Amino acid sequence: MEENNTTNPSEKNESKKQKKQPNKNSKPTFSETIADYKAEYKKIVWPTRQDLARKTVTVILTSLLVGVIVSCMDMVYSAGYDCILSLLG
Repeated sequence: MEENNTTNPSEKNESKKQKKQPNKNSKPTFSETIADYKAEYKKIVWPTRQDLARKTVTVILTSLLVGVIVSCMDMVYSAGYDCILSLLG
């Protein structure tokens, strides 16, 4: 007969987590902090030049479009306000 040697994967992860957890009251050392920063820095995915250029153009065009819309609304509201004031005064 065969024995099932199945283990729960979460049990393995829990045992690893328990080993790595430092005391909650102790602060990490300076070298541990620097090592953490280096590890996080390696995870950064930098955009390509083409991707960066495309997104920059998108932001500029969107900003110009919003500026034109706000300017048009301002002109319409100003004209309407002036019209109302001329009728009342």
